[in-house]
Amino acid sequence: MVRLAFFIHFNRTWLGGVNVILNLINSLAKNKDISTKIKIVIITNSKKDITKFSLNKFIEIIENKDFFNRSIFCKILDKILLILIGKTYYLEKFLIQNKINFVSHTDIATGFNSVSKSIVWIPDFQFIHLKNLFSLKYKFLRRLNIFLYKKHAYKILLSSKSAYNDLKKILYIPQKKIIINSFSFVLPSPNKLRSFSYLKKKYNLKKNFFYLPNQYWVHKNHKVVIDALKYLKIKNKLNNVHIYSTGSKHDYRRPNHFENLMKKIKQNRLQKNYVYLGTLPFIDVMSLIYHSKAILNPSFFEGWSSTVEQAKAYNKKIILSKISVHFEQKPDNAIFFDPKNSKNLSKILTKVLEEKKFKIRNISFERNQKKLSLKIEKYEKKYIDIIN
Repeated sequence: MVRLAFFIHFNRTWLGGVNVILNLINSLAKNKDISTKIKIVIITNSKKDITKFSLNKFIEIIENKDFFNRSIFCKILDKILLILIGKTYYLEKFLIQNKINFVSHTDIATGFNSVSKSIVWIPDFQFIHLKNLFSLKYKFLRRLNIFLYKKHAYKILLSSKSAYNDLKKILYIPQKKIIINSFSFVLPSPNKLRSFSYLKKKYNLKKNFFYLPNQYWVHKNHKVVIDALKYLKIKNKLNNVHIYSTGSKHDYRRPNHFENLMKKIKQNRLQKNYVYLGTLPFIDVMSLIYHSKAILNPSFFEGWSSTVEQAKAYNKKIILSKISVHFEQKPDNAIFFDPKNSKNLSKILTKVLEEKKFKIRNISFERNQKKLSLKIEKYEKKYIDIIN
């Protein structure tokens, strides 16, 4: 049986990426045709954190904190050996001990001489678009890794055509090594979601709210939303505008970013109109999407937005920044705006609120679910074809 491994480090992997990976492996593990041939293994620094997710019982979990805490010397030596002989030492030793045949959705190339083939996942190339957010060291190492992937990764997995176009600007890599496979989610049906009354009581929600489920990273552009609220306040049109925000508040590039945004909200007395709810359980996030008036994603840059895919499945109106990948995802109920234009966004918020209630119907979800099921099936097949 082929042993297919995924590395998940909870201090270094963003939550959206964890959800993408776990959703995929759960779906694969439930498929009997796949699970009889492929054993899925999660290698993690925290078994406790992994068990918070509902995982299929056939998935093997290996906790190894030492592996994730290898010294700089070990990492540099592995990188040098990768270049010289096409395989690592410390990583290779670990892969042999655990009988790993494939390593997937990783940023580590195992080498063309390794016992294990690496499927490298590059969600996006943000560092070439928003250069000011990244250090010279970071940009150099990213480009070095991409150079190494060309020879030492088995396949390079991309989530969008936009990402593929960016990769071509950096380095020519043969088409046969690249897989473009846009991920899709298996989502809970509306009757399994939290009711609005439950959410209202738990989070003190107002009706007809906007939902902003982005992590608090600088490029996610929460600032334009706050500026839009400021403009509405000046125009005395703020009373019925309520925005609820969720997601991690940590950005290693700008450690004070979240605090600065909260100060801005307080200074402009917008606390009643912009509320941060924290990092919530997945079922609550999906329920907020479902019950919202519209979803907001004002980001300056995205790889393949899971928020957009989730909103599409629930037939929700979504207010999106004008960036290439958002257009590529083709949501039916989208309103696009310039992510630098807060006045334009304020007008869109007002217009959406003035519309008649956007009806949420189970039939819409069922119709979309059929399309989604076919998309997920295609997504899984394209992925498994890499292993086979």
